[in-house]
Amino acid sequence: MKRFGLSKKREYSEKEILEQLDKCAQEFMFPMLDNGHVYPIHSKLNAYRDEKRWALIIEVIGFSYRGGGHDGISNCLHIYGNCINMMPGIDNSSFLYLTDDSAEYLTFDEEYSEFLNPKAKTMLLRGKELSINHNREFYSNKGIDLVEENRIFVWEFMRGLVPEWNNELEATEQELNAKIPVDLPKILELTEWFHPDCAGMELPSQNETFVQIARVLETGKTEFYRPTKKPNNHWSNWPNGGNL
Repeated sequence: MKRFGLSKKREYSEKEILEQLDKCAQEFMFPMLDNGHVYPIHSKLNAYRDEKRWALIIEVIGFSYRGGGHDGISNCLHIYGNCINMMPGIDNSSFLYLTDDSAEYLTFDEEYSEFLNPKAKTMLLRGKELSINHNREFYSNKGIDLVEENRIFVWEFMRGLVPEWNNELEATEQELNAKIPVDLPKILELTEWFHPDCAGMELPSQNETFVQIARVLETGKTEFYRPTKKPNNHWSNWPNGGNL
């Protein structure tokens, strides 16, 4: 967790922040880490404030089998605040597409784009070439149980990139600043937190993490973020993600 400089008094309330987050959750516009259509890979939270403005951007990197292949791999930016130029939640501009084939072979199978091409040796992530690991023991050592004996699915491969390639999976400061006022200071940045069970109808206002974050945003005091719950935003805690 990184903590940033504090700001002056606010012109908004913790209650208003939580009301917006709850409304978005009720409208399925808040991150559901066990979304049946998306296999979770990695996530990050960015909070911003000054005395008049607040914003929250939650990044959810995942694989959607509806898109398939590179079109299914994205970082979806969930954006909230009182100073954003969109309705709170997500829209078509919220998706950052991260990967592509390198010059030699297709990264994924040509028919369904669901699993690694056995011939593929490299792939592009943010334009950087990385080696593709076909060693099943590599995945096992990372706690990734491969579903099939002879194939490695896209989401299994992508989970194998964490945490070494987290910087490339996460949004750049330029991409984040395109969604909020560029002069709005960042106050909190998290890669681990206790996330609400949105599929179980838990609202952000019922979740310790977001109650505390709302208080930090209201006051500008990072000491109000003192979690007692064990982080659960790692993909392994959401086995139903992508399983529809």
